[in-house]
Amino acid sequence: MTKPSATALDELWKLVYTSFRFPFLHAALRLKLFALLKERPGSTLEEITRALELEERAGHVLLLGCSTFELVRKEDGGYHNTAATDILAGDPDEFMPVIIRYTHEMLYRPMGWLYESLVENDNLGLDRELLAGSSATTLYELLGEDKNLEKIFTAMMEHQSRSVVEDFVNSVDFSSYQHVLDVGGGTGTNAIAFAQRWPHLQATILELPNVAKMAEEQIAKAGLADRVHAVGADIWQEEFPTSHDCVVFSRFLEIWSPEQVRDLFAKTYRALKPGGHLVIVACAQDDDETGPAHAAFMSAYVHTIASPEGRIYTPQEFEQWYTEAGFEPMDRQYPGRFDVILRARKPEVG
Repeated sequence: MTKPSATALDELWKLVYTSFRFPFLHAALRLKLFALLKERPGSTLEEITRALELEERAGHVLLLGCSTFELVRKEDGGYHNTAATDILAGDPDEFMPVIIRYTHEMLYRPMGWLYESLVENDNLGLDRELLAGSSATTLYELLGEDKNLEKIFTAMMEHQSRSVVEDFVNSVDFSSYQHVLDVGGGTGTNAIAFAQRWPHLQATILELPNVAKMAEEQIAKAGLADRVHAVGADIWQEEFPTSHDCVVFSRFLEIWSPEQVRDLFAKTYRALKPGGHLVIVACAQDDDETGPAHAAFMSAYVHTIASPEGRIYTPQEFEQWYTEAGFEPMDRQYPGRFDVILRARKPEVG
C-alpha cells in the first residue's frame, strides 16, 4: 500500500478538526468574547478570563481553540477579533449571530444523523434528535411546544425572508401583473412587500389554514387587507384559483419530490391565464452539481431534518419540469448570495 503524503494527511486532519471549529465559534459568541475584544482589543488571557468569569483552565481552552481555528488572532500577548468575527461583536439579534444560534440549537446535533438519514432515505435527524422525548411528530409541532426553539427558528426565518424578498423585489418587475398568487407564501413577507412596492397590485397567499390565519394578522398590521389576502387550502387536493396572472413559489419547492414539483407546475399551468408568468425563487445547486456550499448545506438540512421527500435541485431541472408542463422559459437570475430566480411564461392562445 502506498504511504499517503504528508499533505494528504494534513488535509484529512484538517477535515477532522473542522467538527470542533463551530463549537468554539458558538461558545465564544455565547460567552461574548467577540464583543469584549471589540471593546477592548489586545486583552490578555488573564484579562479575558476575568472579564468572562471563566476559570484559568477554561480560558486556556477557549483561546487556544479560537486562535487555532482563526476566530481570533494573538499579537504581542493580546487577542483581537478577525474581520469575520468582528461582525459578531455587535447586536446579538443581527443576522449572523442569529444564524449561529440557530445552527447550534437546531442543526448541529441532528446533522450527526446524516449517515443514517442517507441509508434509510429519511429525515432521521428530526426523529432521533429534535423530536426525541417529545410528543410532537413534526418540526412545526415541536416549535409549538418549545418556546426557545420557536424563538430561535422564527428569528432565523424573519432574517432569511427579509433577505430573500429584498433580492426578489429588486430583481423582478411586478408592475405588469395585476394579481399574484404566492403558493406556500408563509405569513405574508413576499405578498406584503409586493403590495407595498406596487400600489396597484393584489396578492393572494395560499397556505395551510393555521399559517393563513397568521398571515392575515400580518397583512392587517401592514394595513393591506384590501389588497392582500391569505387562503387556507390543501394544495394537493385542490386546484389553484384561476384569477391570477402570476404564480410565485418562493423557497417552497425544495421540500417536495420531483414528482410533486411536476404536479405543482402542471397545476400552475392550468390555473394561469394565457400569457401569465410562473416565478420561482429557490436555493439551487449549480447545473454541474458540484456546489455551491450553501446548496450542500441546505441539501443535508432538507434530507436529514426538514423533509422525507425533497432535495435541492438544479435550475436545469426546474426548467425541464416547467417546460414539460407547457411553459416557455424566460430568464434566470442570481441576484443574491444564495438563490436563483427563474421565470417562465404560459403561451398566449393561438
